Amino acid sequence: MLIDAHLHLQDPRLDSIRPRLGEVLSSDAIGWMVVNGTTEADWGGVLECSGKFKQVIPSFGLHPWWIHQRSKDWLENLEFLLKSHSSAVGEIGLDRWLRKDNIVEQEEVFLAQWELANQFRLPVTVHCLKAWGRLLDLVRSHPHQGSGFLLHSYSGPREMIDEWIKLGAMFSISGYFAQPRKADRMNIFEQIPMEKLLVETDAPDMLPPEGLISHDAGLDADKRPINHPGNLRRIYQFVADRLGISPKQLELQCEANFKKMFHHQVGVSPNY
Repeated sequence: MLIDAHLHLQDPRLDSIRPRLGEVLSSDAIGWMVVNGTTEADWGGVLECSGKFKQVIPSFGLHPWWIHQRSKDWLENLEFLLKSHSSAVGEIGLDRWLRKDNIVEQEEVFLAQWELANQFRLPVTVHCLKAWGRLLDLVRSHPHQGSGFLLHSYSGPREMIDEWIKLGAMFSISGYFAQPRKADRMNIFEQIPMEKLLVETDAPDMLPPEGLISHDAGLDADKRPINHPGNLRRIYQFVADRLGISPKQLELQCEANFKKMFHHQVGVSPNY
C-alpha cells in the first residue's frame, strides 16, 4: 500500500474533491495519510477527516506561520486533543523564510509542542525553512522521546543528515522536488538511507510537475492549480526511478518505515 506521510486534507481548497476521495484512496491502494493541522481553527477539520476516512491519522499542531493567531488556551486545547485521540503532533517548526522578526516566539511555541509530544511519546511532523541550525540546536538540547519525528519536504543541508538520523529523524520527499530546478535537492535525498525515507504529497500545496499529475483538483481562488492527494502513486514512481529501485520495493520500504514511527497510531491497516 501507498502512504502519504504529510498533507492537509482539511484545507478548504480540497472541499470539492473530498466527497469522492474514498474511491481514489481505494483504487490507488493508499493505506495511510497523516493529515496535519496548522492552526487552532483547522484542528476540528483534521478530526472530521479522520472520522470520514479510515486511512487518516490526525495530527494536531500550530505552524510557525500562524502562531500570531493562537488563543490564550491554545496549548491546553492541543493537549486535550492529543489525550483524546490516537494522533500525532504537527505541523510544527521554525521558519525564517516568511518571517524573521518573531523567531524567539516561534521557538517558544515549537518547544511547548515538542515537549507535549515527548510527554505523550508521540511522533512529530516538523516544518523548517532557513532555520536548520537553530532547529538542530533545539532538538539536541531537547531530545525526542517518542518513536521518531519527520522532517517533511526536507530542505536542509546534506551535512546535517547523519546528525538528524542520530536524533531520530525521518525525511519525506514531495513530488514538488521533481521540478527540474530542484535537482540539487533530489541529489541530497539520494544520500539518505532508505530506512529513513517517506513520501508525501503535501496536498493541496507543493504541486508536482505536469508529468506526475494524475488527478485534477481544479484551481484555487487565485487561479493556481491545486495538488490532489491522488497524485501520490506517480510521486512514488518518480522517487523509485531516482533511487534506482522498483516502485514495489519503495512501497514496502516506506510502509515498514512508517510503521516504525507511527506504530501506536496505525492499528490495523485498511485491507486492499
